[in-house]
Amino acid sequence: MTKRSYEQIPCPIAHSLSVLGDQWTLMIIRDALMGITRFEGFQKSLCLSRNLLTQRLRHLVAEGLITKEKIDGSRRYQYCPTQKCKDLLGVLAAFTEWGEQWCPDPDGPLVEIRHAGSGKLVGMRPLLLDEGVEVSPGEVELIELRKIEN
Repeated sequence: MTKRSYEQIPCPIAHSLSVLGDQWTLMIIRDALMGITRFEGFQKSLCLSRNLLTQRLRHLVAEGLITKEKIDGSRRYQYCPTQKCKDLLGVLAAFTEWGEQWCPDPDGPLVEIRHAGSGKLVGMRPLLLDEGVEVSPGEVELIELRKIEN
């Protein structure tokens, strides 16, 4: 959904930006990985217009990052992260760590990255438990420490 296509540039970062470079894409992915599945939940979290959010969700579905599934017994849908989306957790973890270091919120951290099994903090370079044991991106989860306000 970027205004400029980077597909012709022979670089994996450029190719990734062709899919993920829109300013809202990683924020929607963040919310999906933190458990938001309903349209209204994304809209409330991100304060996006219905039209813009609809466009972004369609893009993520078309790219195979999120599936759109009908909720049983309802006319509503939920949006669920695919493995392709979950594989971006390392990218989000790196953005989180970088942002906390270089653009910290004056009131303290907004998100922590913790090992799903033990609850221990995970850091990048590579992903490590506090005691230095490496973990894979599939073993970590994003934990919201406090409500993120826009």
